[in-house]
Amino acid sequence: MTSSMTLIEAYHGQVNLAAWSWAMSRAVVEPVTRDVAEAAIALLKSTRLHGHKYAIDAALAVIAERQPGNVALYTSDADDLRKLCAPRVAVRAL
Repeated sequence: MTSSMTLIEAYHGQVNLAAWSWAMSRAVVEPVTRDVAEAAIALLKSTRLHGHKYAIDAALAVIAERQPGNVALYTSDADDLRKLCAPRVAVRAL
C-alpha cells in the first residue's frame, strides 16, 4: 500500500520503467483526497511539523493508519514517518 503522491516522489529518471511498472502493478495505490489532505494537515499541526519535507509523509501516514489491522510501512524515510505514524503502524527502514 502506498499513496499516489509517494509514487511521484519516488520516481526519477534512473528508474527502469519495466521494473517500475511491474512493481506498481502489485501495489495498492491510495489516492490523496481532500479528506486525506485535511487529516494530514491536522496530523502535521498536532506533531508541530510543517512544510514540504513532511507533506507527502503525513498523507502516507494518514493512509497507513486507515488500513485495517496491523500495518507495516516500508520506507527510505523511517525517521520522519516514525514521527507521524500511530504506534500500530510499524515503520520499517529500507
